[in-house]
Amino acid sequence: MGAPPLPWPALEPPLSPPRPSLDLTTGNPYAAVFRAVARREGGRWSAVLPVVAALAAMPLARPVMMGFLDQGRLASGTEGLALRMGALVAAAMAIHTYADLVRSADRPVLDAHPVAPRLLLRAVAARTARQRLSLPIAACIFLLPVGLEGSWTAWAGAAGVVFGAWLSMLGLGFTVHLGGVWAGMSPGLARLMDLVRGDNPRMQAALIYAPGVALAVVGMAVMWAAGGLAWALQGDPRGWAFLAIPPAVGLAGWVAAGPLAERQYVRATALLTEVDALGAATEDPEESRRVYLEWLAGDQRPALLRQLRNAWRAHRTWAFAAWLLGLSGALAGWSDDPDIAARIATTCGGAGLVIAALPTRLVLGDPAWLDAALGVRPRSVLLARATTGLLYAQGALLPAVLTGLFRHGAAAAPALLAVELLTALAALAAAALAARLRHRATLVYGPLAVLAWAALAGAAS
Repeated sequence: MGAPPLPWPALEPPLSPPRPSLDLTTGNPYAAVFRAVARREGGRWSAVLPVVAALAAMPLARPVMMGFLDQGRLASGTEGLALRMGALVAAAMAIHTYADLVRSADRPVLDAHPVAPRLLLRAVAARTARQRLSLPIAACIFLLPVGLEGSWTAWAGAAGVVFGAWLSMLGLGFTVHLGGVWAGMSPGLARLMDLVRGDNPRMQAALIYAPGVALAVVGMAVMWAAGGLAWALQGDPRGWAFLAIPPAVGLAGWVAAGPLAERQYVRATALLTEVDALGAATEDPEESRRVYLEWLAGDQRPALLRQLRNAWRAHRTWAFAAWLLGLSGALAGWSDDPDIAARIATTCGGAGLVIAALPTRLVLGDPAWLDAALGVRPRSVLLARATTGLLYAQGALLPAVLTGLFRHGAAAAPALLAVELLTALAALAAAALAARLRHRATLVYGPLAVLAWAALAGAAS
């Protein structure tokens, strides 16, 4: 007799083969985990979209950014443009290296376990390089008219300056931020920290100023490289050697980063904990209840009030950044440039589009289920986020509005109105993208904002 049938049906084969296990015994285990997380989150578009946006924006922004090609000033014009693009890439990398190493979301997870600091630093640096490689590539694509209409030698030199800035900050940024941890906990530097810390806890001052220190060093190296490029384009081949200065600075910084990581990476957790504790202990309860622009919401607009509180408590640096950008807008509005409309559109339009991205950050502070739990209308929340982004952007726009109208009157009014309308549309688009894509909204908003800025600058020129 055969075996009796089983009282349950046979199990179905799996619909798809199981994923291969992650081998953490070979190579760099941190790098393996980072790559696995990147594959799961599907972050490929984050590298592709900025490049596509730069390719589309290049012909639009060419009239206002590369007028020197029409004036026969190839050497000096390429020097200035390469310097600005390199400084922009370096500034972005200064923020990214700080966020990836010091304030990374990985730190709370790793703090509970022993870590190998050098291996972790290499993995973090490799991830940062992989994720931010699109920055210099997009900048070089933006510079293509220099080669197409001027000289490919000049374009290659400008690309060398941009990639040198990227490499320089990639190597030096981690070193300076780790050095900031040492400076924040050094008794010998306590008096200096007290002089520069303002209202911040003493140990936080070093972390606040570390990106600025890194940018100052890299900016000087990029300035030398751009000057050497102009020198070379004027016929002196010795100028090409100056393009090696930024990579050399980055290499020297990277060599120093390893020993610093051994001593300072773990101490950074203690420093951050101490800073947060001191901030909570010294915070004025009355000050903590004040919210930027809260009076515009009142009690009649609860959705707007909620987003304003969310913005001020979690993203108040956006308000400070907006008013800092407003200084450049004020200078643009006060300028004697005969093409004042193009200057306002280029400077203020870019600043407004940057701050109008705030709704893509606000959505991260609201869980996906929160609106349904509170019983609020999604449309009201969307409009409240857009309004918050537009209100914050006024810090970047109002100085230009006041100086532009005072200095130029009706001549500046159309450009200022166009910038305000574009910023409002950008804030609304950012809120709509945030509602639909949540944490991936920035990946779509960024390239769209670049295209919008280039179109505005091109139309105003």
